[in-house]
Amino acid sequence: MLNDFMIMTSLGSLMYLIFQTLTVKSFFKLALTSHELNSSYRLESTDDLLYKSNWPFLKVRPPHRIQSPVNIITSNATQVMLPPFQHVGYWGDDEILVNVTNNGHTVYVSLTNDEQNIPIGVTGGPLFDDLYMFDQLHLHWGEHDEGSEHKFNGQSYAMEIHLVHHKIDYGTFNEALKYYDGLCVVSYFGEISEEDDEEMTNFINDLQSLIEPGSSVIRLIGEEFFWLKKTADQIDYFAYPGSLTTEPYAESVTWIAFTIPFKISRKQLAKFRNLRSHDSGVLINKNDRELQEFNNRPIVYV
Repeated sequence: MLNDFMIMTSLGSLMYLIFQTLTVKSFFKLALTSHELNSSYRLESTDDLLYKSNWPFLKVRPPHRIQSPVNIITSNATQVMLPPFQHVGYWGDDEILVNVTNNGHTVYVSLTNDEQNIPIGVTGGPLFDDLYMFDQLHLHWGEHDEGSEHKFNGQSYAMEIHLVHHKIDYGTFNEALKYYDGLCVVSYFGEISEEDDEEMTNFINDLQSLIEPGSSVIRLIGEEFFWLKKTADQIDYFAYPGSLTTEPYAESVTWIAFTIPFKISRKQLAKFRNLRSHDSGVLINKNDRELQEFNNRPIVYV
């Protein structure tokens, strides 16, 4: 099944990637000979430039804090050529069941116990041929029309959706938290529209069954979230190294933020604010984390 994840790249792309990696590989081999890549080791300031200019072709422990979310300044991104980024299994023929739950903080989507071994995930792009398996999907919204965690050039979107994955080489999500390349979070953004997105109807209607914290429904992921496919099929995105935006805030994430938003009406968005939290039943009007310092980290545009 894992062969389904593999990507074929052109010879030109392959040579480019090899060149990008080898130009710094020998330097870092010398620089890191006496060090282990763990949280206690920090690169020297002269190495910071090499880290920034060669990510994601060379991945090492970052030389400074890389918390998320951030304000993405698009003019600071470096355009690079990477293998095609691929979603695998999300909208295929397999009838994959998921639990859609109000966990008291957000709408949280995970595979049912019977579906844990289904190959669904992402590969390619800044992940190259590494395989990252789906763990969960969740959503962020706000009190008004600005609920996204990330911003682009200081501007917020109405909603942000995170698809969280762990690197299959590390076995489990909890183990992957320990590694700087352990996780990949794919982010989609929702933009206010005057009209309802009819493809979201099933999902929006199910929110009525999720009012109370702990309530859940079981649905087919392909049917419940087919409205995301048109956004996921785009090829333009930003990528940068960062962290989870919820506890434990592990700095283990390759972030992939797609640039073309999906549409959602104010009426549809308001349905999310009817959900109740674990905090004495208070409505979940806002569930985003504040912006974090960018700290001169790398960011690329594909």
